[in-house]
Amino acid sequence: MTVQQHDEMIARIERAENDAFVALYEAAAETCGTGWYDIDGIRGVWSTRDDDPGYSCVINLADAPDPAATLEQIEREARAAGVTVLGIDGSPDVSARIGDVRIRELGYMPDYQECMWGTQISTVESVQMDDRLRIETVGGDQRDAFARILNLGYNLPAEHVRGQIFASTLGLPGWTHYLVSFDGTPGAASVLYTTAGVADLFVATTVPEFRGRGAQTALIRQRLHDGLAAGCDIATSQTVVDNASPRNMARHGFQPLYHRWIYGKVL
Repeated sequence: MTVQQHDEMIARIERAENDAFVALYEAAAETCGTGWYDIDGIRGVWSTRDDDPGYSCVINLADAPDPAATLEQIEREARAAGVTVLGIDGSPDVSARIGDVRIRELGYMPDYQECMWGTQISTVESVQMDDRLRIETVGGDQRDAFARILNLGYNLPAEHVRGQIFASTLGLPGWTHYLVSFDGTPGAASVLYTTAGVADLFVATTVPEFRGRGAQTALIRQRLHDGLAAGCDIATSQTVVDNASPRNMARHGFQPLYHRWIYGKVL
């Protein structure tokens, strides 16, 4: 891959990630109370019931003419909405535009690190699974089951709002949701978002007692297969750096495009 192709892939992937967050929070507004504030195309999105700075955050901040002033305005609106923690990502564009030192001066501290992955897709290995493992596309009648498994895989309470936020996009164009069952018991959940030729392997979690039994491998292959069928030529995923996810992505041909810190600020 040339430098130009690498940069073009990152640009497409970042647009897809931003589109996913906008669509997700708009879909969840009525049922989950999510909100957002837009300043000339720079948007902060949030959930007042989730204090993870990766889920109440400012997206595409690098495009702001005055990032500090933009942050100040979004923070003011977020506080008024009842948001307790706001985040920004330290992707290369953001770091170059603002600088890590300035980010800290504005009150944002490193919370956790992520890796952005990408790969070109033209063929996908067949999805082969243990006979005791079954993957299915989620229907509307499985909304609560999907949300519960996604939450438990995050080590969150079963009724946490995060699962319901992701479930809010069930049935919407570009969104596909999955459940994996082990001997008939649901134990893993995942989401695929496709837009403009990009397959975003958006999220995947496994309930602790079912980890290490092949669910993540099956979900990666299934989402790549479905992304290719939807006309996508590249795929992406975002993972934290301190669990098994990076190894899973590398085994399936994904390349690390960059690492970034997720910064958080208590409002």
